[in-house]
Amino acid sequence: MTNTILLESAELDLKGLLARLSLGETITLTDEDGAPLALLVSLSSDLAVKFESDSDWMKKWDDLAKEIDEAWQGEQGAVETLIEMRR
Repeated sequence: MTNTILLESAELDLKGLLARLSLGETITLTDEDGAPLALLVSLSSDLAVKFESDSDWMKKWDDLAKEIDEAWQGEQGAVETLIEMRR
C-alpha cells in the first residue's frame, strides 16, 4: 500500500508516520505541486518504531568502525582506499 503525503505534513509528525507503517508499506513525500521528493519504506516488522538515543547510535557506529579497522587487510587504510576509488 502506498500513501502520498506533503513533505511539510510529514515534517510535523515523522515519528508518527513511521510508527504507523507496516513492513513493506511505503509513503511517498511530495512537494506542493505533487512532485515526488522521497519515499519512506518500513524496514521493521514492528508497528512501533524504537528510536535510540544519540549515545547508543554513536556507540554502535564506533563499534562497527573498530570491527572494520581490525578486519582490514590492505596496506592502506580504508579511508585512503575509498578516496582513491572516488577519484
